[in-house]
Amino acid sequence: MTFKCKKIGAALFALLMIAALAACGNQSENKGSSSDAKQEETITYKAENGTVKIPKHPKRVVVMADDYYGYFKTLGINVVGAPDRVFENPYFKGKTDGVTNIGDGVSAEKIIKLKPDLIVVWTTQDADIEKLEKIAPTVALKYGKDSLEQLKDFAKMTDTEDKAEKWLAEWDKKVSAAKAKVQKAIGNKTVSIMQTNGKEIYVYGDKFGRGGRIVYHDLGLNATKLTKEKTIKEGPGYTSISLEKLPDFAGDYIFIGPWQSGGEDGGVFDTSIWKNLDAVKHDHVYQIDPVAFYFSDPISLEGQLKFITESLTK
Repeated sequence: MTFKCKKIGAALFALLMIAALAACGNQSENKGSSSDAKQEETITYKAENGTVKIPKHPKRVVVMADDYYGYFKTLGINVVGAPDRVFENPYFKGKTDGVTNIGDGVSAEKIIKLKPDLIVVWTTQDADIEKLEKIAPTVALKYGKDSLEQLKDFAKMTDTEDKAEKWLAEWDKKVSAAKAKVQKAIGNKTVSIMQTNGKEIYVYGDKFGRGGRIVYHDLGLNATKLTKEKTIKEGPGYTSISLEKLPDFAGDYIFIGPWQSGGEDGGVFDTSIWKNLDAVKHDHVYQIDPVAFYFSDPISLEGQLKFITESLTK
């Protein structure tokens, strides 16, 4: 009798173990299915190249439009490839580890090797968008959207709105502190942002990088009358002027640099026109890094804000 009970008990135990293992297997399978579903989850995004189905949680992004690199890094998105200018930006020091340099950013062959699940490109780039679309979901965008709005847009695209909100809150605090210092230091004086390209001079407004958004929008500083009329209120965000027109656009404070690293100033700084500017006479001229100030992403904005604030308050 005892032997028979032991056999029945052993059989029941075995059945219970089988049931438990089956339940664990189902749970594991369900977890796997849930994980796979999350990885495969997609959204539709309205881009310049049409409505695109893209992964909601991209894992391998190729950013062909260099100015967008810092946005994705701020949002914690893994970028596997970016153009050469990204690697030249001093504000990205230590933030490009593991990222492949794809050169000028238009080679589809280099991108294929990176096995991206999302490609981001400008409509103005010399890139074959149709060819890129065969590699991975491709989003083509126009350049010129406000920096903070662009951050929100990318955050919505990648389901990282919490990270964008956190950065925006911190940015507001930094801007408020900087604005108080700068306005106390220079009051209603005018500020100009310029670049030289040989003998040609570019004057920038508030929507073409170069720290313009920070100077004229965030810090609320004044542009010269002609800069407002020709560069901020109309045009693509910059105005090309001759040396002779420089005094009409030059502010009390000037941020200026070459068009590109190692670029020539065309002798502008050796002319009497330049030397007679009030900003030059009062040592209110600040040289900007053309690469660092080319970008308008969150990481670069933070670096630019610090440089601009320190320059105007020293």
